[in-house]
Amino acid sequence: MIECLMILSKTGVIRFLKIYSENESIIDKKDLVERVFNAIQNSNDTQIIYDFIYYNNEIRRIAFRPFGTIFIVTICDELENELAILDFINVIMKVLDDVFKNVCELHLIMNPEKLYLIIDEMISGGMVIETNKDEIISNYLSKC
Repeated sequence: MIECLMILSKTGVIRFLKIYSENESIIDKKDLVERVFNAIQNSNDTQIIYDFIYYNNEIRRIAFRPFGTIFIVTICDELENELAILDFINVIMKVLDDVFKNVCELHLIMNPEKLYLIIDEMISGGMVIETNKDEIISNYLSKC
């Protein structure tokens, strides 16, 4: 299960954050983002970080990919396949690129409602529900 999806700038500024964990209300989001960003910065270019202490000493995995000036980051439980999540991150970027026509960080800043709609077409309750780029874009456009 995906417990958290975030998009961060290269300087660690939050551009998107959605927590799917049942403990969302008691998680210190600022602390979580800082710890995730520090882990990414210290990862030596690997895209999967094992043994990240998430909340209440629970061990989770971080899967991320850099795209231009942003990082797309997921925090997953031990049951989630890391390679599938990395592929899913690529799908997110391809969809954003098609919707915004060469997406950049400014698109995400200026259109947060579109970003939330797109992500909600892909993830529900921490479970990936759609990975077909054309289907996601079609569903998104029907709601706009």
